[in-house]
Amino acid sequence: MPTVQPYKITTSMQEVVITLNRSLIEQDKLEQFLDYLTIKAIQQKSQLSEESANQLISEVDKAVWEKQKGLFEL
Repeated sequence: MPTVQPYKITTSMQEVVITLNRSLIEQDKLEQFLDYLTIKAIQQKSQLSEESANQLISEVDKAVWEKQKGLFEL
């Protein structure tokens, strides 16, 4: 009786194709994992320092709060 492999990886010049046995993982968990891989790939290509990223986060938080704070005032 042939054994079913949990996954198979094939590569070409521009693609990596991963074929998974459906019973290996739930689709939503797989999507979360692929999102994680996408973020990691973006991080590797980014030249943004952690300090600059934190500053940008603070600026965005402040801008969002300024636009939304009226919703919370009585």
